Amino acid sequence: MSYSAEELFNQRFSGGIEVVYCSRQVDGEERQLNQKRLSDAVKAAMAAILKREPTPEEFLGIVPIAVSGKKGAA
Repeated sequence: MSYSAEELFNQRFSGGIEVVYCSRQVDGEERQLNQKRLSDAVKAAMAAILKREPTPEEFLGIVPIAVSGKKGAA
């Protein structure tokens, strides 16, 4: 039996998602590096879910994310 993506997500993250913030202030290059790493991680997660690279507008939240309704579409 196959589970939907929503069911799998709910199974995996039913306990919530924990976010950990840095306990000290960062500045300059370290902050930019951390922002770049976070941006790359979010983009990689979106690409894995969508099975394609998100458009810049989708990544920035300007337009809704559109997923193809065709099965097996990539």
